[in-house]
Amino acid sequence: MKRALIATAAAATGIAVLLAGCSPLTEVISMQDHAVPACGRPDGVVLIVGAHRDAPAPASLDPGVACLVGAAIKDGKPVILVDPSGQPGVVTPRLMSVDGGTLAQQDSPRVAQDVQRVNEAIADLRPESPGVDDLAALAVAADAAQSAGLPHADLILLDSGLNDRGALDFTVPGMVAAVPSEVASQLRATGNEPDLRGFTVLLVGIGFTSPPQAPLAAKWRGNVTQIWAAVVAYGGAKVEVIPQPAEGPSVRTSEPVKLIPVPADQPVRPTLRAPIVFTGESPVRFEPNSTAFVDPAAAARALAPIAKWLAADRSRHALLAGTTADVGPMAGQVALSRLRADRVRAELVALGALPGQISVSGVGSDFPGFIPDRNASGTLLAGPAVLNRSVRITLRS
Repeated sequence: MKRALIATAAAATGIAVLLAGCSPLTEVISMQDHAVPACGRPDGVVLIVGAHRDAPAPASLDPGVACLVGAAIKDGKPVILVDPSGQPGVVTPRLMSVDGGTLAQQDSPRVAQDVQRVNEAIADLRPESPGVDDLAALAVAADAAQSAGLPHADLILLDSGLNDRGALDFTVPGMVAAVPSEVASQLRATGNEPDLRGFTVLLVGIGFTSPPQAPLAAKWRGNVTQIWAAVVAYGGAKVEVIPQPAEGPSVRTSEPVKLIPVPADQPVRPTLRAPIVFTGESPVRFEPNSTAFVDPAAAARALAPIAKWLAADRSRHALLAGTTADVGPMAGQVALSRLRADRVRAELVALGALPGQISVSGVGSDFPGFIPDRNASGTLLAGPAVLNRSVRITLRS
């Protein structure tokens, strides 16, 4: 059965009880005779809550999110809960009518009964299909909000954001390190961009995982968050990011979720057996269309063992070949790849190698090992593109 939960504002109190416990939401709801807090007056709230493998089970709400939910309840606005399983959808629990009652009254027997029903529904929430597709869930959330007459609702994604299927599939090698604008452009060009015009989307706790999924380093959590922010902005929504840490085990379910490949920063060991390749998911990665390192300190640490190996014997040599994705004319690709190889050469010299020990070339996207990075329609594929952007170092003694 497809999973999402649509409840009245009164039933949304149950969401607070389950997810927030004794959170700031409780305080917000209890302020019956006071002004709504500074979080404003949302036109309804949609919570997309990750309840699947490899992501921490839903825990307490961020205070800002709790404030929004409380404000919606106080104004009698609907609150919608969406479960982003591999096939997200909408299902309505059997709730008693609260029409004619005061929604903010926590002691209402009818509200209390519905709170219990919602608590039970959320506690029982499990994916009934394999995988995770937060992008599809976001589209379902937007459709549900529109259907409920909430064209300006706040859509709140409370999940890792690490889809294992669909149009935004992070199992594709390179996707975790992909350029955010290229991901958003790929979705737009392939007709998979969600229509989020009029909505505000809050991204909460993106990139946090639970075993057996390997954790993401802070830089990759940040990049995945930026990818989602770009996708949401391209879809026409206002974006807010709440980097709430999440931890702990995932919910118990038999539905599998594919593991997401996470770039690993392994120490470099100079070798003559094969080229040492620094791609766009390595520490030696560059800003888009630039020769500037994303993290100069990390690049220096990664290149230091090679510089030390060269400095130990002046007869040793390094051949540096820059490569690019298939973006723009070949002449421009070759020029950029050469400049990036020159930048790595300069760093090796700064670290102790001699200029005469290093040869540099740029080959653009014409090299052995190139990964096709365009689909049949010519759209750039963000994951493969980041792997094709590299500096390849061949050592000779």
